[in-house]
Amino acid sequence: MKRSKFTPYLMMLGLAIGASACSDDKLDEINTNPNSPLESPLSLLMPQVTVDAAFGVWGTDLAWYSAVFVEQTTGVHAQFEQADKRGNASFNATATSNNWNDIYASELQDLDIMIERGSTGAEAGSWRYVGIAKVLKAYVMSVTTDLFGRVPYSEANKGTEVLKPAYDKQEDIYKALNALLDDAILDLAKPSPNVPGAGDFFYSGDAAKWTKAAYTLKMRLANHLSKRDPQGSADAVLALLPNAFASPADNLTFSKYTATAIGENPWYQEENDRSHFAVSTTFYNILRNTTTDTDANINDNDPRIPFLIDPVGRKKGGDRVAAPNGTAVNDQGRTNYSRPSENLIYATAPQPLMTYAEVKFIEAEARLRKGDKTGAYAAYTAAVDADLMSKGAASSVSTSTTAESKGFRDRVFMGADNLTLQDVMQQKYIAFFIYQAIESYTDYRRTGFPKLNNPKNTVFFPRRFPYPQSEIDTNGANVPDATIQDGVWWDDGTED
Repeated sequence: MKRSKFTPYLMMLGLAIGASACSDDKLDEINTNPNSPLESPLSLLMPQVTVDAAFGVWGTDLAWYSAVFVEQTTGVHAQFEQADKRGNASFNATATSNNWNDIYASELQDLDIMIERGSTGAEAGSWRYVGIAKVLKAYVMSVTTDLFGRVPYSEANKGTEVLKPAYDKQEDIYKALNALLDDAILDLAKPSPNVPGAGDFFYSGDAAKWTKAAYTLKMRLANHLSKRDPQGSADAVLALLPNAFASPADNLTFSKYTATAIGENPWYQEENDRSHFAVSTTFYNILRNTTTDTDANINDNDPRIPFLIDPVGRKKGGDRVAAPNGTAVNDQGRTNYSRPSENLIYATAPQPLMTYAEVKFIEAEARLRKGDKTGAYAAYTAAVDADLMSKGAASSVSTSTTAESKGFRDRVFMGADNLTLQDVMQQKYIAFFIYQAIESYTDYRRTGFPKLNNPKNTVFFPRRFPYPQSEIDTNGANVPDATIQDGVWWDDGTED
């Protein structure tokens, strides 16, 4: 069993003299640190796995590269500038090794320990912990396969039993994750005398909320199959809808970052320490309802603009200037282009992983596929309103009659007859700025929206992430022969 990262390294005690006077039991006692157990209890594992799900998956390179590729941001420094400009070998096997190791050697392994320990191990019967761990495992594993395609799952984290795990088909992984979530829902309904409290940084051990999160994740997975089975995907989404998030109060959000050097929101750390990203022209122009900065029809009255985008240099009253993907100048000094607003990115900023707005956008997309424009528009309106409210709108903009909101209202709330898939996906794209960039990257690969503008996309557009060098070196015979321009299974129907 893996020793928890919460366990510090034990100091070796050197007994130069007098050792012969000690019994074996006494030696065992001397060499045991009561404050450093060799096996971490569930109560210590719980905060670690929740932090890793937020920080280690959605707050690192996986999300940062996704934001650049889907053009929510523009890389303006170092490796992300090179990736944005498609520099030679700018997105290769060295870019993902750390994230891969964090996912497999840390997060998934800790979750497997929790599941075993709480079901049949030392704390058997701790079904609340087991159910939560299964939801988080399905969540982390779904992000992993969505980005990489075929990955180890059935043989992963088996220790010395399987040193070179096989790579499962993504179609099989999706089936397994749905089964895992079904198990989690059952586990969360079981009596559990041992329940997490404040150590669960998402829901404080609330079984009902975790159950809704499980159904919401199943909705997301079902919607990802829109290219493989449009009608079956829509039917599955709508069947799951009644049990998914019912309001923003259900959101799966990490809100435990602290204003300390090691506890800050990772997007805030990145901006302050390295400043690799500026706001993309693609994103800004979608907000302004235009395609170019010189378009005569520019409409700047989207109420989310001041919430989402700061003026250059964060100077009060200054201009907002977005950075063009593929051609921006280096701007680590923040003197040329706007950054995501301090309303959105700050030391203790909450980080959403799944939201009620996402549920309603998924519903709208599914109903459009079913030909139900009235139902799709109702869901779309609820989704946009939920996003607007989360970004400072005082009341429902869709029903507002104020003159200053008319232009925005007319183009965003266009009526059921005029609603298109592009409308749904563009508003979802705005809602996902910036913390849910990975899901926006997945949405683009599924739907082709929003329209991207990086001229270097003609050089290549990554449709998946590269397998890490660590896997190529140690498990090369099993690593699929795929390039970053090959789609994953739900994208192009192939497995490699």
